[in-house]
Amino acid sequence: MEQYHHLWSYAATIRETNPGSTVKIKLDTAEEGSQGTFQRLYYCLYACKQGFLDGCRPIIGLDGCFLKSAFGGQLLSAIGRDGNDNMVPIAVAVVEVERYDSWKWFLELLMADLGLGVENIPWTFISDRQKGLVHAVNELFPNSEHRFCLRHMYQNFKQKFKGKELKDLFWAAASAGNEVDWKLAMNSLEKASKDAAEWLQKVPSVLWSRSHFRQSSKCDILVNNLCESFNNYILEARELPVIGMLEWIRRRLMQRIQVKRTGMQKFQGKICPNIAEKIDRNLKFSRLCIPTWDGKNKYEIDCGPRKSVVVDLKEKTCTCGYFQLTGYPCAHACAAIGARRLPLLDYVHACYSRENYLKTYEHTITPVPSNKYWAPDTNVAESSSELHSSAPSPIVPPQPVPNQEQAAPVKKKTAGREAPVSGTTSLAKGPLRPTVADVLYNLRSKKARRC
Repeated sequence: MEQYHHLWSYAATIRETNPGSTVKIKLDTAEEGSQGTFQRLYYCLYACKQGFLDGCRPIIGLDGCFLKSAFGGQLLSAIGRDGNDNMVPIAVAVVEVERYDSWKWFLELLMADLGLGVENIPWTFISDRQKGLVHAVNELFPNSEHRFCLRHMYQNFKQKFKGKELKDLFWAAASAGNEVDWKLAMNSLEKASKDAAEWLQKVPSVLWSRSHFRQSSKCDILVNNLCESFNNYILEARELPVIGMLEWIRRRLMQRIQVKRTGMQKFQGKICPNIAEKIDRNLKFSRLCIPTWDGKNKYEIDCGPRKSVVVDLKEKTCTCGYFQLTGYPCAHACAAIGARRLPLLDYVHACYSRENYLKTYEHTITPVPSNKYWAPDTNVAESSSELHSSAPSPIVPPQPVPNQEQAAPVKKKTAGREAPVSGTTSLAKGPLRPTVADVLYNLRSKKARRC
């Protein structure tokens, strides 16, 4: 309870020690500087914000998790993705509950911090299907791309439509890199279960299928796994009082930035190691492809019986869709590049470079002393436009949650999780990424064996 009384001082100290950082506090009273009950707090450190803007792709994961202190509440988070496909926490907010107005409040502050104008970079958001969040994103970012986390979407799907065949067809439609393969998967799903196909068609394909994703984000993710990783990363902090939690997060991020920066400085490669590993896997599978050159920039790639695609090295595209969607060569493109003995790295997007990665972790989070050295209390409520030199009234804490009933139990992930993650599961693993035709062939073979 005492920590709420020190929030003004703590916020002023963060802004003083880490210039450019944003800490906004919202009370349930409309009068600035008057005593009020804590409602919300927005927290964005400059090093995290600027690192995301300097070195990350324009994709942001959004999620909320329950806090387990005596006062309950929820923590909203915005998470970026660095060039090595690791999480980059951008901002968090402590709110009373996850709903439309709290998400809108958080996203408006995030928009101001990052300069997310609707006419600027074509941002991509990924989240679950929480109605308040979906409404807020659509209202504030009408021209941006919004993807639904397929892990949550599949959990809803399998409650009504069970069985491995429908599961495989669901993920085949979601994983299809082009519209032709997507239509083939949807037609097969309709033959297997008309109700399942109708259920899936009610959700616009731009929200859940790679075949309809924008290519500007250079990211083919289907699940919001980095937000879930962050929620688990701060699991211990979620039990602490508000300032203790924010300080725990700040210290861990301060250390994380230093470790990431030092590690990459020692790395000798030109592109990030996780991406290099994916490309190496693509190179391995490219040996199964037979390229035929047209004499200019295009190749016809034979990759199986009656199966061929076209690679355009000048435009950096492939019929399969993954070259342009991810920003690094698919197996088909690797075959074409290898046939000409061209430098492979020339065809990898700059967002995956070592130099770009170091920009993400170039800025440091400055240490903060203990509370007896904190700056004098300064009231900067969410609605205020200027600082006040006079000490504000202490913030009244919210009502405690009886028996912490608000806190949701943490679900442990099992080894056999249902949702495929790009590059790690049967439908997404491997550079050739089994096509819809492969999935359908396997299903027919299993049916034949049962007969």
